[in-house]
Amino acid sequence: MPDKPSQREFEKKIAELEQMINELSTQNQFFELLINNLPGLFYLFDSDFKVHKWNKNVETVTGFSPEEVQTRHIFELFAGNDLNQIQESIEATFAKGSADAEAILETLDGRRIPYYFTGASTTLDNKKFLIGMGIDISKRKQAENELRESEALYRILAERLTEGVVLFHDFRILFGNNAFAAMLGYDDPSQLLAKNVMDMVAEGFDVYFREMYEAIQNDVCRERFFQARWVTLKKNEIWVEGRAILVKWKEQKAVLLTARDITETKLREISLKEETESLRRENVNLRSSINDRYRLGEIIGKSESMQKVYEQILNAAASNANVVIYGESGTGKELVARAVHKLSRRSAKPLVPVNSSAIPVNLLESEFFGYQKGAFTGANADKQGYLDRADGGTLFLDEIGDLDIGLQAKFLRAIEEGGYSPVGSTIIKNSDFRIISATHKNLLNQIKKGEMREDFFYRIHIIPINLPPLRERKEDIPLLVEHFLRIYSHESELRQLPGEVMKALMNYEYPGNVRELQNVIQRYLAVRSIDFLYENDSIPAEPAARTLQSSGLNLRGNIDSLEKDMINKALLKHGKNKSRAAEALGISRKTLARKLKMFEHP
Repeated sequence: MPDKPSQREFEKKIAELEQMINELSTQNQFFELLINNLPGLFYLFDSDFKVHKWNKNVETVTGFSPEEVQTRHIFELFAGNDLNQIQESIEATFAKGSADAEAILETLDGRRIPYYFTGASTTLDNKKFLIGMGIDISKRKQAENELRESEALYRILAERLTEGVVLFHDFRILFGNNAFAAMLGYDDPSQLLAKNVMDMVAEGFDVYFREMYEAIQNDVCRERFFQARWVTLKKNEIWVEGRAILVKWKEQKAVLLTARDITETKLREISLKEETESLRRENVNLRSSINDRYRLGEIIGKSESMQKVYEQILNAAASNANVVIYGESGTGKELVARAVHKLSRRSAKPLVPVNSSAIPVNLLESEFFGYQKGAFTGANADKQGYLDRADGGTLFLDEIGDLDIGLQAKFLRAIEEGGYSPVGSTIIKNSDFRIISATHKNLLNQIKKGEMREDFFYRIHIIPINLPPLRERKEDIPLLVEHFLRIYSHESELRQLPGEVMKALMNYEYPGNVRELQNVIQRYLAVRSIDFLYENDSIPAEPAARTLQSSGLNLRGNIDSLEKDMINKALLKHGKNKSRAAEALGISRKTLARKLKMFEHP
């Protein structure tokens, strides 16, 4: 028979039980405090809907006293559909273990408060209980209602606007209004949803439209104006004008585009422009034919190949499209560019020549786009770039095949009216300029070698002009010789060349083209000898005695002629530097100036 516990052990167990009771009491007080101070509604009731526990917030919200809460039925707080919804939710909680519902709670003073209720069921002593919480969602409901009202208002406005409105993300249409759908031949805006907006842009404008979208999407600019041809549902092409802006839609960047059909206006504009260009072309042709077309501007030549070049120049001058001039070095590409500019409607504004191969790569961007004061060391003031100076006029890009491919992308954006920013600035600038470029290279080969962007090529290569080399138009050599003699000869000097000299000029192949011929004539007038750079033979002029015949035996006249000839040679040799020429002649600069004045006014 076991020993009875001693008095000490009994007291110890009593003490442990008292401690446990105290701890449970403390925990109970903590949970009581927590439940009573919960911000929402806390409730515990059984499957007979007898309330076992409410928190203080139930009394505060409903207006029931603690005594009334215990006697009220839970369903008394709801009415109509809300009561049905709460009943169904409670049944689901007891059946499935958990459920939630939104319902309007009616307070004692008549207020109606939207609440979100959630609950879970449990079983204690074979009896089911539901424990749950209710959260006041008045502010959320108010915000949702305001948002719905706002969306409804904007939708009504968008649908009633006479201008087309379309919203798209990654080129996929999210919304289109009635006007936009009708403009493109759709019966209902819903037919536009999820369509790719690029499928509606006409061929030839897709690169331009894609670049515009990417510029807005990537925050290069916030807004862009555009004019483009679009394709309707029935495959008809229309002209569309509008603006595109960046907006935020469901936490994503999207583009909101407003557009209107300007086909009728645009066709009238094109017709008027064509009529104007036709009149301009007729006028230019008339002026050209007066001179029998042996020259155009500063370009000399009456060969058949040059007549074709003149025709291309006149056509280019009557247009505003970009031009590429192809030709070997020395064929006169810059003269052609100047002729196109001078005969065009942009002639009142400057032609800005740029040698693309002569600018260091690290200076390309600042030279073309300019820079802001302080952009880098040495930038002590704002500086205009080539694009600024060519605004309203023409930008002549010589040796376009050597333009850095990295700059081509930025250049393309400026051409596409996306604008450009000076180095060190965030301001977007725009310039209205026409591009005339020149090259001795095959630009298609440049594309294949990866040295030119294909999209850049198609923007500049609209009107090509091909200049023939001098060896293929030798019938123009006498005209060119006469022209250069007129420029570089003085009144007392030769106006024509000896026969054997002209024959030598006609037989030479001219790797340097017209520029080389010009150089040969200048050298001949200086040393009276035809000296070709790529041949060793020199063709001397006729004996000096022949040059004296004009003065006969007049000593003073021959001395003056000899003096004048020597002075001209010295000036030509020293680049018209009078000080160096005088030093080479062994006379003072003052004497040289006096003699030059005497030759001008004998």
